[in-house]
Amino acid sequence: MHELLDEGNTENSLKKYKRVGKHLYVKSNKLDLDSVSEDEIKDVQAVFLMGGGGTRLKHVTNDKYSKHMIQINGLPICRYTFNLWQKAGFKDFCFLIDDTHRGESIQNYFRNGSDFGVTNKYSVEHGNLGSGGALKLAIENGVISKSIIIHFPDDQIMNYEEFPKDFVKVFIAAMKAGYEAVVVCVPGKLYQYGEVIDKDGDVVDFVEKPFITKDSNTGIFGLSKSIFSLIQSLPSGKEVKIERTVLKQLAKDGKMFKVLLPSEYWIPVNDEPNLKKFHELVCNHD
Repeated sequence: MHELLDEGNTENSLKKYKRVGKHLYVKSNKLDLDSVSEDEIKDVQAVFLMGGGGTRLKHVTNDKYSKHMIQINGLPICRYTFNLWQKAGFKDFCFLIDDTHRGESIQNYFRNGSDFGVTNKYSVEHGNLGSGGALKLAIENGVISKSIIIHFPDDQIMNYEEFPKDFVKVFIAAMKAGYEAVVVCVPGKLYQYGEVIDKDGDVVDFVEKPFITKDSNTGIFGLSKSIFSLIQSLPSGKEVKIERTVLKQLAKDGKMFKVLLPSEYWIPVNDEPNLKKFHELVCNHD
């Protein structure tokens, strides 16, 4: 039988591990969090990857603006992610956008960041370069210049204002321990389809949207400046995913560390059901 968990309370399953933040956990004691200073925590760039057509939400945008600019309770989706980092005291932001009207809608909204008391920079890709190609371009044009936190802004962190500082502290401690990347994972997620379980073809159980207990990538990473040369070695001028190249290589080399976040604090707002769920959560919270 499938192990079913309550997605609203996965934190209980993580309490057997070491807690390294209000709601963050790790499976080892390799990190020295006490060695990380407040100045080191603030000295990173927050990078938002925001290119692409947003195909699964195009029926909402009608391709008139970026999916990240869909309004929820008076604010664009991406503003909630931006606010999370800005309110935590981070000042250095990079927006990786494309040269279409979608990217223009983002840049017209956030501008240079002075309205928010921060510095916003933009790297504009011509054509779809994918996450790897977009990062390569941003490094080459100088928009990215130091260790970074990558946050796909439709991957929303909910009800956890301390997350940015907690995560960056873990990231810096991991770099001091010899790692070059840290990935945030959740210990499982509801599977969007019904699972049909059989024995020799005879159905023995039918589970609608089961909770799959696998550590799943949230789309939030910390990357050390030391791997920029690896990113720059990616092919130029064509679509390439950092998840299938650089991150995969770092994992093979033992240079990536994993930190766990309870599933109830993360929602990927990348399709209609999760857009509605996010809308309900935001409105109920307010």
